[in-house]
Amino acid sequence: MEILVTGGFGNVGRSAVKACIAAGHNVTILESPQAMAKADAGLRKMLRSPWRDCRVLFGDLRKPDNVRKALSSFGKGPDALIHLAALIPPAADQDEAKTWEVNAGGTKNLIEACLSLPKPPRFVLASSIATYGDRLKNFWIRVDDELKPTEIYSRTKVECEGLVKASGLEHTILRLSYVVWAKWLPFDPMLFAMPPETRLEVVHTEDAGRAFAAAAELSLAAGRTLNIGGGPLCRTSFRAFLDRIFRYYGLGDSSFLPMEAFAASDFHCGWYADSDQAEELLHFRRKTLEDYYEEVRWETRLIAPFATLAAPAVRRWLIGKSPYIKGRPKPRAGRVQGLLRLSRQEKR
Repeated sequence: MEILVTGGFGNVGRSAVKACIAAGHNVTILESPQAMAKADAGLRKMLRSPWRDCRVLFGDLRKPDNVRKALSSFGKGPDALIHLAALIPPAADQDEAKTWEVNAGGTKNLIEACLSLPKPPRFVLASSIATYGDRLKNFWIRVDDELKPTEIYSRTKVECEGLVKASGLEHTILRLSYVVWAKWLPFDPMLFAMPPETRLEVVHTEDAGRAFAAAAELSLAAGRTLNIGGGPLCRTSFRAFLDRIFRYYGLGDSSFLPMEAFAASDFHCGWYADSDQAEELLHFRRKTLEDYYEEVRWETRLIAPFATLAAPAVRRWLIGKSPYIKGRPKPRAGRVQGLLRLSRQEKR
């Protein structure tokens, strides 16, 4: 298959490209013009090998001519389009007009370009658990639950879903849960936007990538909206999650962060009651929450002994970053991948 991946340089984007290559597909990546300048060493290495056979195009999704040019470069068009490019929090919250232009406007431009092709591709859209809104109390989530977006990112994702469904294109929509990867550092101000008792069902970035690759080619996935989570072996609470992560960074458990340091509501996340249905169809799961913790332990093995020495100062510094304790304006509850990424330029 010929597959076009938008946002292929981002966290889940890299995983999706990797999974598509592993499945034997020819991959073209469409990224923003600024993406290469921001590429880290790991990405540059991947572009040399094993991505050396991938084609990389640069264009602005907000510009219809850029999008049409990318799609027309396939001749009759790609067989599938995996659309991951989007502005995510905190960047999404800083410029709401741009977020609408990139997320909803970019999706609209892609749809119109696909419809102009002799054979339109299957459109696989990355959506989010954020579309369900605050599920702190009612934490079991199903795909047919009412969508209640609470901030700019989730509102644009609901809009994108509507555009895709109304387009007439063969499509699949994947609502990602809490995507984890081992490079996250627990020093982000958005750390405090999620109440500690929030239920998390994580999905490893590599598993998310496999889900997109499978959705791009599997005929039974056409017309489906699926909740993509790691299942029972990937469920925890945010407080328990922080306990494990902070220990690997030599800080002990997270009890040094008082409850008043965190938001009390208005974040998303929960446990998917139907994520096993997606697994039965797409067969994407390889990683558990314990696998992720082991990856974090390995990533931090060299710095943890030194971090332990500075732990008292780091704990005080972290508490001071809470906007709730310091009385600064409350940050908007952002999409999960914004909480997880250290690198602000990465797009899902």
